[in-house]
Amino acid sequence: MSDSFRENTVYMPPKQASPEGGLRLYAPAKINLSLRVGPRREDGFHAVDSLVAGITLYDQIDLHAREDGKITLACEGFPCGPAEDNLVYRAAKLLAEGRSVAGAEIRLVKNIPPGGGLGGGSSDAACTLAGLNDLWNLNLSNEALREPAGRLGSDVPMFLGPLPSRMTGRGEILEPIDVFAFWAALILPALNCSTRDVYRAFDALPAPRDEPLDSAILTQPPSQWRSRLVNHLAPAAFAVCPPLGELHGRLAKLLPAPVHLTGSGSSLFVLCDDRDEAERLVRAVPADLQKLCTIVRQNSWTDRGDSEKIRP
Repeated sequence: MSDSFRENTVYMPPKQASPEGGLRLYAPAKINLSLRVGPRREDGFHAVDSLVAGITLYDQIDLHAREDGKITLACEGFPCGPAEDNLVYRAAKLLAEGRSVAGAEIRLVKNIPPGGGLGGGSSDAACTLAGLNDLWNLNLSNEALREPAGRLGSDVPMFLGPLPSRMTGRGEILEPIDVFAFWAALILPALNCSTRDVYRAFDALPAPRDEPLDSAILTQPPSQWRSRLVNHLAPAAFAVCPPLGELHGRLAKLLPAPVHLTGSGSSLFVLCDDRDEAERLVRAVPADLQKLCTIVRQNSWTDRGDSEKIRP
């Protein structure tokens, strides 16, 4: 395998004892296999119909109890912004609200690029809620955690499980689906698409017209259905961020499989039947593009409630 691109395929359990005591969690990224967007609703949200799957690209979150009741956040890797604005910190404060709990020292290692449509911040928030539920012995059910998760953002409840899922409503309605154990070439350009700007541009474009994909077909290898996937936000994202549209066009000419956008961008992906196909696709692009590529596979976790609760 070429040294010019990375591979993220190592299985890591959602929860495990931290080497220094406490709890270590891994928050997976997601890709929108397909994303259909309806007109803006009266509540200001857009109706969505999306087929979503987790992938093997993770942020790491370490949780340790504090004696003084304070909540602190330290961040490494990609920029996290001010602590008080970060979804991890906000999730911890929200869960502590109205409860007598120990504090928490939180360390976040950001490996999922922000602003890439990969849901890293939402996944981090869901992981934090689930982890502090354990650390603080709150004994809340997964369903009970969905209420604070929904207050943090439309995508956050999705990361409490199940994944993969069909996501409808404004993102709060989840239906588990079965998906072939795909691999993918993930392209991570150093571009940031403003979700607000992309949706504003989407509202100015003609409404797309296509039929929803029957999720039953997803149990077949991706080569049988990847050409039928859509992302209604893609034209708007390419208009808002022309370099992203240029990158997509370049890859589309180079590769024999369709190149898709996840979320509102800026990350792109090509679904593959197996690891060998993913490697061949990455080797088919020039070196300047290979350095943007990461090979991933579908995350095999179905629900955070399935994981063993391990105490330090």
